[in-house]
Amino acid sequence: MSSGSEQIVDELVAEPPRAHPPAHAERRLGLRVATALACAVLGFLLVAQVRAAEGLGDRLAGEREEDLARILSDLSAQSDRLQGEITELRLTLALFESSAESEELALRSLQRRLDDLRILAGTVPAEGPGVQLTVDDPDGLVTQADLVDTVQELRDAGAEAIAVNSTRLIASSAFTTRNGRLLVDGQPLDSPIRIFAVGPAETMAKALGIPGGAIDTLQSSPGVTTTVESLAQLSVPARAEAQPFVFGRPVPAEERSPQDQSG
Repeated sequence: MSSGSEQIVDELVAEPPRAHPPAHAERRLGLRVATALACAVLGFLLVAQVRAAEGLGDRLAGEREEDLARILSDLSAQSDRLQGEITELRLTLALFESSAESEELALRSLQRRLDDLRILAGTVPAEGPGVQLTVDDPDGLVTQADLVDTVQELRDAGAEAIAVNSTRLIASSAFTTRNGRLLVDGQPLDSPIRIFAVGPAETMAKALGIPGGAIDTLQSSPGVTTTVESLAQLSVPARAEAQPFVFGRPVPAEERSPQDQSG
């Protein structure tokens, strides 16, 4: 085996095992080890073939004609076998490289999907372009229905993450009224009420300002004023804690309809 091939194998054997690596890290390590071994074997076969050709001239000088014919036949068979093994190893190497690349792509895709779900669940902060709607309501005339309509207007316009004051809204969020005081998810809402929405800023600003829309409704109460700011960058906080699901459970894959499985 060539010195380069021996060095690759020695390094693989000498490398100490890591303590309990993640499952995907083990798969990636295994692919790299298999790829390196395939390269080492391929190098060995190529070197062996070259060395055999280099020593052939000395051997042929003292051989008889019939022996030369037999040697030629053996060398031809050996060459065919080595070429077949080389081709097979090259295909195996290409497969390993393709598998490693596919795994990396799959991992990146899963990570993007996980990030999306975390934003939807509100378990991580979110940032990006968006709008800030400030509602000044000194007399407390804005109702929970007004805020529900405003948030729905933003969602319809493409908002991906919304917070009211410091409370991140999620699917189960709710505006309520207790003792004449507005609350969101149990947290009091005092004036001014600030609504932050990450999404297409221009579209959301236009949606809020359409005649008869959210801003017109809010300002229909005496003394209520609103301000809309389109921002190139804003951030909304994460939930203080993840929302537990008491009654809902995922439907097993085998029981899902085709429409559910395509989502």
